[in-house]
Amino acid sequence: MAELSRDIVPEVMASCKAGAEEAAVALGRGLDTEVRLSVGEPGSIDAQALPEELSGPGLAIVLTVGGTGALLLVPESSGVLPPWYGAPDPTGESKLATLAQELGVTLLPGEYMPDDFKAGRVESLSDALTRGGVSDGAASLPLELQRPEGTPATVHFIWPASSPDAVIAGEVTPEAEPQEAAAQEPAPQAPPTPQGATDPEEASPAQPPPGPPSAPQAKGAGRKRAVTLNDLPNFSRSLLQIKLPVVVTLARKRQPVGQILKLGPGSILQFDKSCEETLELEVGERPIATGEAVKVGDKFGLRISSMILPEERFTPVRKR
Repeated sequence: MAELSRDIVPEVMASCKAGAEEAAVALGRGLDTEVRLSVGEPGSIDAQALPEELSGPGLAIVLTVGGTGALLLVPESSGVLPPWYGAPDPTGESKLATLAQELGVTLLPGEYMPDDFKAGRVESLSDALTRGGVSDGAASLPLELQRPEGTPATVHFIWPASSPDAVIAGEVTPEAEPQEAAAQEPAPQAPPTPQGATDPEEASPAQPPPGPPSAPQAKGAGRKRAVTLNDLPNFSRSLLQIKLPVVVTLARKRQPVGQILKLGPGSILQFDKSCEETLELEVGERPIATGEAVKVGDKFGLRISSMILPEERFTPVRKR
């Protein structure tokens, strides 16, 4: 498989210019805004002279091609990121993953089709570059975003990254910090038993009066650590590696065996289904979702519109 290198700047520029309109639509849909995209002049990365906006937080989109990666960095200071992008719900996670996939297909040349897509918030975009193994001299291509309202913004398209998996995976979740602080706080000691006490009630330690919890305890209370795939048991994680066939059904039709035997090159099958109707997504021969066909670059995809809940089964309870 072809890997990204610094020598493919002309090919990437041509691909970005050809897919600028579709990439702008994908960014607008994924970030809940309306933008136009234009391609700037290419350059190279200098760790000592990075743009100031890359020192802060932002959205990192990682496109992995073989053993290398390309990064799309959107600074939070640009103002184009939605408020939910830092802690997205399942719908937001799906939107960011779809955005990463669409940008990978539209911005990279066809021979460098990404085989993995990731997107997530990082506390420091410059630190993300370091974790990703982006060295001095790496190619950089600015993608300028114009909005009907607001100042222009820049998306930094940078490659190659030798460790693309570490860009987002190395980020520390803020939810873990209060728990670590609470775990290090020493437990309160019970007051000593009064000397010379003979009555059991007098010998029992005095109970502190009820009151509001201390500040460190109140801050740590109610915080839940983010659950990741690494928290699952080994047997559960092994199940997640099983590959299943994913099939999109365009239409179905039943015909007698006699008519099927008459089929040959040039035969046309007519289906009782409109082109605007929804398509069905099956995984392991089980329908799980419906959606509509969309064009992604020079290929077609399926945009999921609704999920199909599993069939409920009820068993009557009988007395023996």
